[in-house]
Amino acid sequence: MPATRRSNKPADNVVPEVYSGDTIRSSWPFSTHQIRANIAHCSPATKEALVSAFLWCTDDKHPIHKSEFARRIGHAENTVYKWYAGKYRNAEGQQLDVPAKTVDKINDFLALERERAAGSRNEFVQTPTARKIWLACDLARESQTPVFVIGRSHVGKTIALQNYAAQHNHGRTVYCRMKAASGLGGMVRRIAQSVGVSPNSSTANLVDYIKHALTKDMVLILDEIHLLQYTYRISSFFACLEVVREIYDEVKCGMVLCGTQLLLDKINAGAKGELEQLMRRGVHRVQLPAMPTKADITAVLKRWDLDFPRRDMHAVVQGVDEQPYAVLRQLARHDGFLSITERLRYARKIAGKRSEHLNWLHFIEAHLTIVQQAQPEEDWS
Repeated sequence: MPATRRSNKPADNVVPEVYSGDTIRSSWPFSTHQIRANIAHCSPATKEALVSAFLWCTDDKHPIHKSEFARRIGHAENTVYKWYAGKYRNAEGQQLDVPAKTVDKINDFLALERERAAGSRNEFVQTPTARKIWLACDLARESQTPVFVIGRSHVGKTIALQNYAAQHNHGRTVYCRMKAASGLGGMVRRIAQSVGVSPNSSTANLVDYIKHALTKDMVLILDEIHLLQYTYRISSFFACLEVVREIYDEVKCGMVLCGTQLLLDKINAGAKGELEQLMRRGVHRVQLPAMPTKADITAVLKRWDLDFPRRDMHAVVQGVDEQPYAVLRQLARHDGFLSITERLRYARKIAGKRSEHLNWLHFIEAHLTIVQQAQPEEDWS
C-alpha cells in the first residue's frame, strides 16, 4: 500500500482495539495512532511529551497506572484522560493545548523515571562499540531504512540499544526485544506492545495497528531478532521478517534489526528468495567486534578508576599469581562484558569492606572467588 494512503484511522475492515479488565494497560484506553490523531492540534513539544509518557507508562518493564501518572504531575486523572482523548476544550468547545508548565512537568517525570530505571542496572558506559551501535541507530533514522547490526552475545549490544532508546525517546524511538520460539504472532504482539498498542486482537489487525502507530521520523529497534528462528515452523522466521518488511514498506521509518551472526547467516540463506526484498532495503550493515575490544574495556575501567593493566603486571592473591591482562582477555573472549563488570562490582565491594581504593588485587581476588564458587565441592578426597 503506498504511503500516501496511510491514515490515522484503522482500515474499515479492521476490528477496533479492545481494552478490558482493571489493569494498568486498560487504564490507558488508547493506542499510539489514536493519540496522535487526538492531539494533532497540539504543539510539537506537547505531542512529544504525551506520546513519550504514554509509551513509558504502558511498557511492561515499568508500568504506571494513569491515575499514578496524573498524581505525579499534579493533575486530576480525568484531565489527563481529556488530553489524550482530544476532549480538553474551553467553554466554547475549542480544543486546547496542554499548558507549557504541565509539559515541563511531564518531561521532568520522564527524566526521573529514566534515571531510576538506569540506576537499577549497571551504569552504562559509552564504549567505542556502543558508539558504533548508536551510529547505526542514527543512520536508520536519517536514511529511513532498515539497518542490520550483527555481533556476538555479550559485546554490549542490548545495553547500548536500550540506552539509545532511553536517551532519544521523544516519542520517536521504540525498543522491542524478541523472545525465542514466539513465532509470527508472538513477534507481532511484542512489537504492538512496544509501540503502545493493545495486543488483544488478531495478528492481521495488530500489524495494521502497528503501521498506524509508527511514523516516518521514528526508529523501531528490534533486538535479538535471531531468536525468532527457534520455532516449531521452519518457515516462521521468514514469515516474521516478511512482516517486518511489510511494515517498513508502508511506514518508511528507520529500523534497526539486531542479532548475532546466526541472523546474518539465516538472512543470507534466504537472500535469493523470501528475504531478497528486505536485504535490498537494508543498505547499512554494521558488523560488531567478535569480543569486547581493548578500547571498550579501557572505557569501562576508566569509569571504575582503573587503568588498563600492562601485559607484564602480576597480582598475587592467596598464593595464586595471576596477570590481570590475561584474565581480562580470557573473560572478554569467552564470557563477554558481564563477566568483567560483575568482577569489578565484587572487587569494589571487597575494597569497600577494607576501606581501600579499588585496585587489581581486589579484581583478582574477586575473579578467584567467582571461579572457585563455580567448582563443585568434594570432601572425600
